[in-house]
Amino acid sequence: MLTHLHRPAGRALAALAFTAAVVTPTPAQQQQQTSELPSWRLPGWTFTPGVIFGALYDTNATVSSPDVNRSTPSDRMFRVQPFGQLEYFSPRTTFEGSYQGSLRRYMDLSGLDGTDHNAYLSVRERVSRRVTLFANDNYSQVPSTDQLNLGGVPFQLGGARYNAMAAGVEARLTRSVDLAARYEMTWVDFLRKDTLLTGGMVNGVHGELTRRLTERASVGAEYGTRWADLNEGTRQLSFQDGGAVFHYRTGEATTFDASAGVAHLLDRNSRVARTGPYAKLGLTHTARRATFELDYSRSYVPSLAFGGTNQSQEARASVRMPLRENRFYLQESAAWRRTDPFVASEIGLDSIFLDTVLGYAVQKWFRIEGYHSFTTQDNRLAAGQISRHVVGVQFVVSEPVRIR
Repeated sequence: MLTHLHRPAGRALAALAFTAAVVTPTPAQQQQQTSELPSWRLPGWTFTPGVIFGALYDTNATVSSPDVNRSTPSDRMFRVQPFGQLEYFSPRTTFEGSYQGSLRRYMDLSGLDGTDHNAYLSVRERVSRRVTLFANDNYSQVPSTDQLNLGGVPFQLGGARYNAMAAGVEARLTRSVDLAARYEMTWVDFLRKDTLLTGGMVNGVHGELTRRLTERASVGAEYGTRWADLNEGTRQLSFQDGGAVFHYRTGEATTFDASAGVAHLLDRNSRVARTGPYAKLGLTHTARRATFELDYSRSYVPSLAFGGTNQSQEARASVRMPLRENRFYLQESAAWRRTDPFVASEIGLDSIFLDTVLGYAVQKWFRIEGYHSFTTQDNRLAAGQISRHVVGVQFVVSEPVRIR
């Protein structure tokens, strides 16, 4: 039996930039993986179907550098995005699964028409008062690499597929000691085969052991190792990092996480090894009408572009306003990334990703949103900067349904 819920519909699945699991997760990412669709957290099963449709303007549809007149191919685009999310909540079990498709049609550049896909799955099971098991998977297929927030990947047109899977355990060993361990696998494939982008796979494990000093503060140690198989097996690398962690909670509203240590990289093909520091910071504040997040990390990461290795710096910030508390709402995310290659023949990249949704709930099941996505990348060469704006208006029809 299906029962409609008269609540504001969830926020649009609009942003198309995805965090790469090949980067060592920030403390906030280690604690929680979230779906793009909102969660109503209602007991039992809930299904949320919906569709987003809108008219957009793309200032750089071919994702290319400007010509001698400093212009890029632009076009108007019509986009339809059907989506759905299935959820289940009980005292012990949490399940979330979602899918969104995207059908795009350009008015003049019809050769760029196509479909995109994004799917998400998350399961958490509290097997006892002290032990919780979890697993999640995130898959996406996008038309251009500027829609994948991956280190070392230059912006260009051509399809890409990405999948990040993680599974692990969270356990309270004693009244004051906690353990968290996880396995991760990230896979990337670039559908366009006439370029140097050949993709690869990264497997890794990470563990963290902390001791609570007070109700708010805890300290401990972390260790992680990853194995990268890149460029169709022609480049193999291993990474190890270990250091100290610190967590601080100011009640339920604000959390601060920090870690620092030493990272070691081994290029198994060239037998080149490098060692250096890494650092991660994370800050989250949750208010009634908005959640604010800020993360920074610096570490060695494998590049899935040319089979190289980069020293990476990254900063992220986001604002999310829940629809159940706001008729007017804002969803904003921003990321900056710099990759500096170890090998002189490879390309350094400075990249910026910005996604904005400003919306108004006309009815509980119908919303109007202004949408803006901005990406830019500079490879530090002459005429090497690529910038793209996608801006327009979209309409969202969505309403959760209880399954009885």
